[in-house]
Amino acid sequence: MLTYPITLQAGPGPLQAFVPDPDPDAIAASAVALANTDGGVLIVGLDERGAATALPDGPALDQALQQAAERCTPPITFAFRQMVITPAGPVLALAIPRGRKVHALHDGQVTVRAARGNRVLNGAEIRQLLSTRTNGEFEAEPVPGATPGSLDPNLVADFLFHRRGRLGQSPAGGQDDLLIKMGAVTPDYRVTVAGMLLFGRDPQRWLPASGARFVRMVGGNHVAFERTIGGTVTQIVERVWEQVSQQMRADSEADIPEQFVPLAVREALVNAVCHRDYRLRGEGITVTMRPDRLDVTSPGGLPGFMTMEHLINGRFSRNPRLAWALFHWGYIPEPGQGIISLMASMDRRGCRPPEIETGPYRVNVRLYSAGTGATGGAGDEGAGEFNARQRQALAYVREHGSITLRELRTLCSDSRPEQLQRDLVELVARGRLRKIGSRTSAYYIMP
Repeated sequence: MLTYPITLQAGPGPLQAFVPDPDPDAIAASAVALANTDGGVLIVGLDERGAATALPDGPALDQALQQAAERCTPPITFAFRQMVITPAGPVLALAIPRGRKVHALHDGQVTVRAARGNRVLNGAEIRQLLSTRTNGEFEAEPVPGATPGSLDPNLVADFLFHRRGRLGQSPAGGQDDLLIKMGAVTPDYRVTVAGMLLFGRDPQRWLPASGARFVRMVGGNHVAFERTIGGTVTQIVERVWEQVSQQMRADSEADIPEQFVPLAVREALVNAVCHRDYRLRGEGITVTMRPDRLDVTSPGGLPGFMTMEHLINGRFSRNPRLAWALFHWGYIPEPGQGIISLMASMDRRGCRPPEIETGPYRVNVRLYSAGTGATGGAGDEGAGEFNARQRQALAYVREHGSITLRELRTLCSDSRPEQLQRDLVELVARGRLRKIGSRTSAYYIMP
């Protein structure tokens, strides 16, 4: 499967792990975590601050990699290696594909990749991850009766154009090889679910529940406008956004006070088409527009081991082939940052934070219009799951009235600033804190 480009300056993240020394245990831990999540790149020879360490000679490095592979169950082969020259010195980049099976370390621990580090799963999370792998990846299954002639060559050409612009290179081996590598068609040229959703001439003919429904509500539950929307995943994003824009422009009675934030709406739509469960029959994505809010509801709960607690600081794709393709196409600006980008765009416009509701068979993202104000309620004290850092932040605000990132860094001196910032962003998203001021001088209070 294709990977995201290496971006060393971005540091460790959901798709990129740094190991300063060729220690087999450290390499194995990060390799298992990446393989169990969405794959990525393992950099040997850089610490988390980007400082390079001297790599051993070739035979010693090969021996460390062999030992690391043997400490993974099942073993992970480091077949794709690349020496990368950095200003601090040469480092080794190992491409770690997303595993088809669940991998564990030699001591039985199962790890996944979080925002900037590895996380050990508990028993329930391991069972969820195993279930995901056991069920297989539906997007990779061939669509019965579909042939390469069922794909739109214009969409394929548009994808190749944008991919070349993003990666700066044409596909090695030509278009057919690329479609096979990205999982759009099988080696024997059968169209997969992913290929149909990305490039199909008429995806809903083959996958009837893959479309969307747009509804505008006024006066409580009165339906003022409704439309069924079909097409590929990218066409659905564009066509739904067009309906949202048209309804706002056509509103002559000022029923909708201010515009919804375009970046937030598009991000919510991309997340919906990318991560929904296409195995579920019945209704597809539903977008419901009301005077003060927009709900984007997608079929299927959170994938794998993901929970609300880990939604912001982690990453796991139900449909990894769609995720790779939408990144290369330019619909995902920065991998692993979708929810954070969505919340930040609404915060800049002074909107009430988005609300995310999850269930076994649905995920609903609620976006509030600009001008509604960041006035989320505090909720019950025990609602949700908060980590120790977030509990300290909430206790500090209750005692002192507000908190800044600098103050939280003093309370949690052993945590990284980036992690603490994500903790505050998540508390705002859940309506437990309200952000005041700009990014450089922000402080947080009870809503």
